[in-house]
Amino acid sequence: MSTESTLPESAGIVVVGAGCVGCSAAYHLAERGREDVVVLDRGPLFETGGSTSHAPGLVFQTAGGKMMTEMAAYTRDLYTDLDSYRMSGGIEVAYTEDRWEFLKRKREWGQSYGLEGGELLSPERVAERVPQIDSTVIHGGYYLPTDGKAHAVDASRAMAERASELAGHEFYGNTLVTDIETADGAVQAVVTDQGRIACDDLLVATNIWGPLFGEMVDRDIPLVPCSHQYLVSDPIDELAGAEREIEQPMLRHQDYSLYFRQHGDSYGVGSYNHEPLLVDPEDIYGPEKLDDLGLEYPSLREFTATHFYENTHPDHDKSAYDAARELVPAFDEDSWETEMNGMFCFTPDGMPILGPDEDTDGLWWSLAIWVTQSGGAGDIVAAWMEDGTPRLDGERVNADPAHISRFQSHAGSREYTYGRGAQQYQEVYQLIHPREQPQNQRALRRSPFYDRQTDLGAEFYDTDGWEVPQWYETNESLLSEYKVPDRPDWLTRNWSKAQGVEHQAVRDRVAMFDMTTFTGIEVEGEGTQEFLQHLLTNDMDCSVGRMRYATMLNEDGGILADLTVARLGEDRYLLTTGGGNSATLHSRWISEHAPDSVSITVHDSSRSGIGVFGPESRNVLQPLVEADLSNDAFPFYSVEETYLGSLPVTMLRLSYAGELGWELYTPTEYGAQLWDTIWEAGQEYGVVPMGWEALDSTSLEKGYRLWGTDVTPEYNPYEAGIEFAVDLDTDFIGKDALVAAREDGIDEKLVPITLDDTGMIVDSGHPVLDGDDVIGYGCRADYGYTIDAGIVYAYLPASHAEPGTDVHISYEGERHSATVREEPLFDPDMDRILR
Repeated sequence: MSTESTLPESAGIVVVGAGCVGCSAAYHLAERGREDVVVLDRGPLFETGGSTSHAPGLVFQTAGGKMMTEMAAYTRDLYTDLDSYRMSGGIEVAYTEDRWEFLKRKREWGQSYGLEGGELLSPERVAERVPQIDSTVIHGGYYLPTDGKAHAVDASRAMAERASELAGHEFYGNTLVTDIETADGAVQAVVTDQGRIACDDLLVATNIWGPLFGEMVDRDIPLVPCSHQYLVSDPIDELAGAEREIEQPMLRHQDYSLYFRQHGDSYGVGSYNHEPLLVDPEDIYGPEKLDDLGLEYPSLREFTATHFYENTHPDHDKSAYDAARELVPAFDEDSWETEMNGMFCFTPDGMPILGPDEDTDGLWWSLAIWVTQSGGAGDIVAAWMEDGTPRLDGERVNADPAHISRFQSHAGSREYTYGRGAQQYQEVYQLIHPREQPQNQRALRRSPFYDRQTDLGAEFYDTDGWEVPQWYETNESLLSEYKVPDRPDWLTRNWSKAQGVEHQAVRDRVAMFDMTTFTGIEVEGEGTQEFLQHLLTNDMDCSVGRMRYATMLNEDGGILADLTVARLGEDRYLLTTGGGNSATLHSRWISEHAPDSVSITVHDSSRSGIGVFGPESRNVLQPLVEADLSNDAFPFYSVEETYLGSLPVTMLRLSYAGELGWELYTPTEYGAQLWDTIWEAGQEYGVVPMGWEALDSTSLEKGYRLWGTDVTPEYNPYEAGIEFAVDLDTDFIGKDALVAAREDGIDEKLVPITLDDTGMIVDSGHPVLDGDDVIGYGCRADYGYTIDAGIVYAYLPASHAEPGTDVHISYEGERHSATVREEPLFDPDMDRILR
């Protein structure tokens, strides 16, 4: 720890932000042996005035995704080791029957993601642990004994001390960063009111001030600070005689957007139960304003009683005060020793912002992180900075959901960031169905088929701004022809049996699927083959007109992408990946590794596409196109640039549905005509429009992988069961790690599991059991309408991955018998594709 007032002239890494995130990053850099690190903060060390200073510090570990849950569990262990964590346990109560069913699922998420000891409590058992509540108003609770209270300021100080002891890191408070100097696309220095520090790398960990640092380098940071309320009561009788600050479990009452924690003989209540109170980072108070208002930290705002005593939340029927005193009758006294509005922040999707900047080398971001995940975030970003790949506790981790490059162009706008940020605040504790869609900032990106799809009753989902049809209501008219089993209540919501119709129709007639959101990445120029050979795992020396399936790995051997690669010319290839954030993440990696002789053109909106899939697809397309579509002339996994009528099209013979079919791409301005021509020709063959839900379930039957679910950087191709996409006779990024993993033995494998009871379906995220032992979880799940069985894909230990192995899947508190199967589950000989 530095006691000097003069800043050093240079450092290898400067971290801006000495809260728990910045200090965690510094500590983990020190653990990795990095010595030349300087940490700065505008406030005093370590009660710096940001969210770390005022946050109640509740650590409820169970989140809806694996990364956030594991980050929280890592934070728990780290802060426990630092003597900065009170493991009091945590209880989430259910006010409604819907919430009670949700808590059953949430407990199972915790089991899936490695949290032990979680249990469901009756109302009476909740009251045994928290006697001051009225147990008659709840259905029960989900209790996790390892939840607790993080002492964020103490943890920050302890991590800083260790970083100084391990590696001589220096920490400076009361130092305001005024500018970031860059040159030739790279960080050069940090300018402060105390002097300039030249540096190679800069990590911005300033949370609510993050967008101001973005302005220094012309980078839009999609983040908005929000205020929420926290009050601490005068002493209450039920807590009289408390000997410690925290003796009871933390409590969350999410049906009314509230949380509670003990303060000795007083009780604290935090509230999101009010309209979103957004704050422009430019308007965060400075010292003079804070003094005038009597506020302690810049991250605080004046307490607004209206938002506590009156109902201003658009989705609730009670004010925060009325809901709080219904659950905790002692609050009827309405007497508070502390009242405040404290700031934290939200991104448009509610996830953190992590990783290297796309335009400025050496600039890193670690923002929008709660105390709950702070320790884990520091470990991930430190590994990323030092080793080139994100890791958590030494293991591969899928950080893509938090990657700064996931955002699309529109996300930088104030209207979008504030609109979606407000929605994230409003829904932070809401019971939101996974398929429930946002209502604001919609229809930003529409394919040229949008109006036609609307006429066909398309149900659109928002996917990074794109309006993507999930199913078409007009197909419900075919339910007399196709049997579609009912679903359990939760899985029926925001769903249509049209999915099952479309799934079966593509198997026996022909379907049209909108491929516009899929991204084509054209790679061209001298040395293209050699470049792609270095980048991808399969042999890229295929004939012009042929295609390869390949993975793209990081240096750890984790899968960054799985791609279809078509060779259009001697030095010209077309790589196809998904849409939305996969387009930005994958194209960035490709562009950053490309030599100067190779050009990269990303077709993320300049082309439209249609997949024509099904046994009648050749009959529909052959009269329309100039190419010969016979199996001999246009075999599976081949590509041809041709014409459909007067329209230029690139045709790829493949089908993610696992049927005979082609993908056809054309410049966007030709798209409407492409749809109309194929649609008209398809009428003779009973063509149906097909949404994403049916494409997903058909591909699941076929065993095709879906990036972001069953294929992520957390796994390598051998674990993911796509080793056929790896040619070890070639050299590529990640090969050394992949070879080492194979030689060490593959400990877990992705396998298909079918539920034994016909008609039964579960969703992803639920544990796979061998007896009472959790051996994996469903990373992808749906119903297979052709094989008439519920399907779950899961990574299981190699000892349990053999076909025929009996397992159980836990869903909403019930165990369902299931069996590991050989893949693919449908058409193993590919007869339907190779005709």
